[in-house]
Amino acid sequence: MKQFKVMMVAALALVSVFSLSLSVQAQDNTPVVAAVQNDNVVITGAGSTVTVKNPANKGFQSLAWNPGATKLAYIINDEQYNAQIAVTDANGSDPIVLNTGKLESGFPVSWTPDGQVLYVGAGDPSDTSKPYEVDLKRIAAEAGATPEVIGSFVMGVGCGGGSIFPGDWLYSEEAGFGGNALILQYTDYGILHSSTCSGGGLALYAPQGGQDTPLAGDNFLQPTPDQPQQQVGRAVLGNDGKTLAAVRTTYAEPAVKHELVLIDLSTQELKAVTTAAAPDQLAWSPGGSLFYSTQTKKGALGEDLTGDQKANVEKVFGSSELDIPSNEVSIHALNLTSGDDKVIYTAQAYAIGRIVSTKDGQALIFSQIANMDKWVEGIANGTLDVVGDTFGTAQRAVVPVSLYRLPLAGGDATLISDGLGMFQLKP
Repeated sequence: MKQFKVMMVAALALVSVFSLSLSVQAQDNTPVVAAVQNDNVVITGAGSTVTVKNPANKGFQSLAWNPGATKLAYIINDEQYNAQIAVTDANGSDPIVLNTGKLESGFPVSWTPDGQVLYVGAGDPSDTSKPYEVDLKRIAAEAGATPEVIGSFVMGVGCGGGSIFPGDWLYSEEAGFGGNALILQYTDYGILHSSTCSGGGLALYAPQGGQDTPLAGDNFLQPTPDQPQQQVGRAVLGNDGKTLAAVRTTYAEPAVKHELVLIDLSTQELKAVTTAAAPDQLAWSPGGSLFYSTQTKKGALGEDLTGDQKANVEKVFGSSELDIPSNEVSIHALNLTSGDDKVIYTAQAYAIGRIVSTKDGQALIFSQIANMDKWVEGIANGTLDVVGDTFGTAQRAVVPVSLYRLPLAGGDATLISDGLGMFQLKP
């Protein structure tokens, strides 16, 4: 009997060790990300979640880790909707709100190589006799720091528009307005930035000398009858520090056209790259392969509504004849050397928001926005009060943003969590 008990204890110990091993492996596969969840900034992964204790606010935008992954900067809107930059550490300690001055709308927060916060300060719009200029600024990530102006550049403004669809709201939060996020990034060749509010006008600013050099011939804000409206944006910089992948968007009939382009920052040469499908959002692997997402309309929601359901929709929108897309998304892996282009993921969803490769190149982490089936169903059945949903909270809840991990060696994507918006993978 004593021998049996000893064997049982040994077996239980072995099971415990095995379980611990599985647990550790699962945690190792769970990436650490900063994100916005339930109207809070969180740092989550490896089995724990920390909620950053921010002051009262009206929401967040643009999270960014510093080069050493010891600090996280993000934009916080105070109770008067003034955008400010806050900084916490990797443990989610109480943040410091920096004295940045007014920020230029739409730009992300970024970092300099030496660990200062890099951002774009708003210009003075009162003098309409000259082009609108904004300031490139940096500031130490510490209380009481004073910002320093690096230089300035001309900014194209005048963008507008919106959507009644919550899928579009969430896509814009994940990937910039209409998928065209503005960029701000320190490179070996200058400060890479957008110069139009539409996310185009890619340019390199030289801190020494102050020259601002356009990288693509955009005419988005000043189209002419003989040239279709066009811009290059949605840019991501490769691990080599000089190859920029971007999407050239041409606004012409019968449909908007998206094509992949590569820009060599060292020579400023731009070349188009053939892809199997129209690229939406882009990501690099550490090894130099490129990934891109697609968004394809497969049908329209609400076509099979009953008479009563159509009446409910008409009460809200004045018509039941709304073209509400039901989309399919995919992720492609593109070998730029061989041209091999293969689909590695597909799903019925509204859009892929953002894509990032893990540091070891073993997996992709991406956000996915659900199709709007539940939104249409709620309105049609009278269970979703769109008119009374002042801040869109109830509508967002039925169109979740989900975070996934896709192993590149093969296998299905696994759900990390629902409701993690604007994620930034910890380097």
